[in-house]
This record gives sequence, C-alpha cells and structure tokens, in this order.
Amino acid sequence: MESLKDFVKLYGRVDGTMKSGKTYVVTVKDNYASDRIGNKKYLYFSEVGTFGGKNYVLAYFFAGSSVLSFLVLIFFIFGYFMKVQGRRIEEENYIKNLSY
Repeated sequence: MESLKDFVKLYGRVDGTMKSGKTYVVTVKDNYASDRIGNKKYLYFSEVGTFGGKNYVLAYFFAGSSVLSFLVLIFFIFGYFMKVQGRRIEEENYIKNLSY
C-alpha cells in the first residue's frame, strides 16, 4: 500500500551496470487494464538504495508526530510542577486532597 497516488513499484532489478549508447529490449505484459479507470502505466528506470527510493512522506509524518508527542510531554511536566509548586507534597494531607 502506498501513501501517494503516484507511487513507483519496484518490480524487478538489473544485476550489473547498464551502459549508455547500448540498445536494450524490454517486454511488458499488461495483466491489468488500468486505462479503464483513468490510470497510466510507465516503465521507469531508477537507482534505488537498499531500503527503496526517496519517498520521505512517511519520515515527515514520524518526525511531526514525535515533535507533537514531545510537546505534549513538556506540557504535562510543566503542568505537574505548576500544580505542586510551593506545596509540601510529602505530607499525607496533601496526598488525600489531591484531585485531577
């Protein structure tokens, strides 16, 4: 499943080096008629690393959610220390009257 509509599916790979100026023959078998729903198919050659291409959308979502989680953590820590500021939290009377 892909997060974007214009995804690239790595179907095969070429073991070796492709040289410029040389003619290559590629045979494509169309098993799914994607033109019925308005899609197009392309043959796309690319260099990818071990973990795939350069789709950073998921990394941005993870970074954003981690920053948001950190801000919520800081908010709760700040709120906790503001609530107990100037009070003797080790006394039993304070603990009994504590409400959230």
